[in-house]
Amino acid sequence: MPTGSLEEQLRPQLLSGLAYERLLAEIVSGRLPPGQRLRLDLLAHAWAVSRTPVREALQRLVDMRFVQVSPSAGTRVAEWSSVDMVERAHVVGRLIVEKTCSGPPVPMREQAPRFAEGACELLGYLELAEHLISRELGRLGTRIVRDHIDPLRLFVDSQTASRHGVDLDADRTSRRDLLSGALDAIERQEPVAALEALDAFSASFIDALGSGTARTAAQPQPQTPDIFF
Repeated sequence: MPTGSLEEQLRPQLLSGLAYERLLAEIVSGRLPPGQRLRLDLLAHAWAVSRTPVREALQRLVDMRFVQVSPSAGTRVAEWSSVDMVERAHVVGRLIVEKTCSGPPVPMREQAPRFAEGACELLGYLELAEHLISRELGRLGTRIVRDHIDPLRLFVDSQTASRHGVDLDADRTSRRDLLSGALDAIERQEPVAALEALDAFSASFIDALGSGTARTAAQPQPQTPDIFF
C-alpha cells in the first residue's frame, strides 16, 4: 500500500498537472513559439520541481501534438496553427450535438453569470460542452476535455486569436443568441431545438476559427532560436 500522507501521494500528480497547464498556456499564447526548444532540466529548475512532473507534462503535450521529440532536434514546440483549433472545434461540435439528445436535463441556468451580457459566449459554449461530454463519457470525456476543450479555451482569448489572424468578434451577437436558445431548450427538455441551436453555434465557431487558416498558410514560418527558461 502507498505510504505517506494523502498530500504526499497527490503532490506528484498535482505538480504534473500544474506543469502541463503552464506549458499549454505558454504554447497556445505564443510565448513559447513553434520550434522553441524545451529543456527538461532547465524547466524543472526554473519551477523548483523534479524532472518527473515536467517529463509527464511534456509527454501529454506530445500526445496532443503541441510538442515534438526527435533524436536530432531534441524536444521542441511543434508547428501548429488555427487549423489545429478548427479540428478540435469539429470534434467538440459533433460530440456536444450527440450528447444533447441523451441523458437528463443539464442544469446550466444556475451558472447564468457565465453567460451574462458581455460575457464570452465561446467560453460559455465550451463550458457547456465540457459538462455534456464529461457527463456522458466519463474518463474518456475527461481526456477529450483535456485534449480538445482546454486548448480551445486558451485560444479564444481575443489577443491570442488575433495573433493567428482569427477574428472572433464577427457574429458574436448571433452566437450569444444561439447559446441562450440552446440553454433554454435544454431546460425545457427539447433536444431537437437544443441540437439545432448548438449545431448552428458550432458552425459559426468553426467558421470564425477558419478565418485565420488562409492567412496562416500564406505566411512563411520564421526560424525560431533556442530559448531556455
